[in-house]
Formats: sequence, structure tokens, C-alpha cells
Amino acid sequence: MLKHTATPRGHHYTHPRCDHLSVFCCTLCSLCVLCDLFSSIGGAIKPVVTFTPNWGNILYFDDVTITCDVLSTEEPRTYHWYKDKRLIERDQQRLHIIGSSVEEDRGDYQCQTIGGDISDPVFLNVTINYVILQRPLSAIYEGDPLTLRCHHIKDLDAINTTFYKDDQEIKSSESDSTFHIPNIRRSQSGLYKCTKRIHRYDRSIVREFSDVSFISVKEIFSPPEIKVTPSRVIEGGEMTVRCDTRLDPLRGGTELHFAFYRDGRTVRGYNVSDTYRVRSSQLEDSGKYTCEVRTTSDTVRKMSDGIHIQITQKYDYTVQNIIRLVISGIVLSAAVCFIYFHNKW
Repeated sequence: MLKHTATPRGHHYTHPRCDHLSVFCCTLCSLCVLCDLFSSIGGAIKPVVTFTPNWGNILYFDDVTITCDVLSTEEPRTYHWYKDKRLIERDQQRLHIIGSSVEEDRGDYQCQTIGGDISDPVFLNVTINYVILQRPLSAIYEGDPLTLRCHHIKDLDAINTTFYKDDQEIKSSESDSTFHIPNIRRSQSGLYKCTKRIHRYDRSIVREFSDVSFISVKEIFSPPEIKVTPSRVIEGGEMTVRCDTRLDPLRGGTELHFAFYRDGRTVRGYNVSDTYRVRSSQLEDSGKYTCEVRTTSDTVRKMSDGIHIQITQKYDYTVQNIIRLVISGIVLSAAVCFIYFHNKW
């Protein structure tokens, strides 16, 4: 039988089992929080599959190294590799493919680390041909450098490489098999083609081979649009001008700089802020406003359309009220006079 002990007034009695239960509940909650934390951390580590050399298409018998890149300093790691969603018996960060085969090596590659997410699939295209036009593995964005390579099969001699864009010749060389654009524009999207003259094995016959690839240049950020708040700016009031643009999600880490102009003259130079503020707007702040956005490397610049902002003059309401009273008095006097003379007649 439990013995009840009197407690001083203002104090509460707590059963020992309740203390133990509270500690147990707190411990359980803490473990749940830690599990959620580790789960979120693990989910944030998403590796990326890359190729070296960085070509998405290769010829059979070519060599390539496939790497699982993880943005983390934690080492060592255990890696899991998948080809066409089937587990590969490899646990290293890199896969070395020597003398590629169409049947064995062509397909989608993914990698994963213990406790981390699985990467997006990346396709390695192994083809049988004399000549292929090689392009980078990753998507191509405006402002990126682009190198195309007219690649031919091993152990054969090739001469006179020619590149075309939309059937127009853009480069021809006896020895250089690459075509390079240091800063590509969206207008340079199109169908690219390369041709090579190949000596066959007996060297008695020279034949021309070609390959094509469509290059689509993506927009890294949208054309800027200038916006002003409030819609009606009163003299002496605050005005906020914003340069609105949207980054492509796959390039969300790109830093942009913004500049603002009024009637073609700079009112604020390049800055990471997309907003220009005037704390106390004056009549001389009226004008045509534009903004310009550029990447940190200054490889891409875009200018907005102009918008005219008119600062509304602030009225002197004391004078305005006096004028209203005078006019009202005149109107009232005229009405009284009209009634008086009308009745007199």
C-alpha cells in the first residue's frame, strides 16, 4: 500500500514513474529528430555521374572513365553503380572502360553512396561508325564554351576535317579535328555536321564520312522585366524599382549582377541586389527606366524593355482648400444675388 506524504502548499507531488516516463518520451523524441536530420542530410547528397573525356557519344574500342562526383568531404566512401537500373559489382568511385563495346557498355549509368540519393541517369552512347560528331555530355547554356570534335575510328588515317552549321561551312582544316565556340549564344543553336576523308586499311581508297548533331542552346536566365512599386509614386514618397528575372533551375547557383538606368544614364551600377530604391522621390527622378542583368563572368548580358515612371507632384492642400472656399463663396454669392433680383422683379 502506497503511503501518502503531505506536501507543502504550492508544491505538487510527482510520482517516480512519471519522471521515468517523461525521460523516456524525451529520449524517443530526440532520436526521431536525429533520424529526420540524418535522413534530410542523406537526401541532400545527390551524386552526379561524369565522363572523362567529357563526350556523351564514343566509338567502339574507345576508352572512357565514368566518375561518381559527390559534393562532400566525407571519405572514404562505398559506392554502388547501376547500368540500366541493374547493380554492377563495383564499389569504387570510378569505372574504367577500356576498349568499349556496344553490347556491354552502352546504356544509362547511375551511382549512389551509402545513406545518399541515387544520381540521375546519364547515357553513354557507344556506336559503330567510321566518324562521329562528339559533343559535351551535359546540357549547353548560353555563355558556355562549346567544343565539338569530329572523331574517327582508331588505326585509320584521316585528312581534311570540315564543319558545317545548317549546311553552311564554318571551318575546314587538314589537321584540327575540333571546332570551338568560346561563348555560345542561343542564336547559334542548329544542326551541326562534320565530314572527314578516311584512308581505308589498304590506303588505296579515300572515302568521305560524316555525322550530324543538333545543338540546342538553353536560356540561362529569362529576359529581365522592370517593375515599380507603388504604381503611383508621389513626390517625397519611397519608390522601389525591381529587375525581375528567372534562373534556369539547373543553373540555380549562378550569381547574377544587376544595374539600373534612367534615360540611358546609370543610376546604380552592377550589384548583386535586383532592387533599386529611392527613399524620397523627387520630380527629377521621373524618366524612362531600364535594367540590365549579367552573369559574374560577363558572358551573358540582357537588357529589359523601358518603363516610364512619372513622379506625381505633391499638392499644397492648404492653398488648395483656400481656393475651394473662395470659389464656393463666389458661387454662393452669385446664387443669392440671382434669387434676390429675381424676386424683386
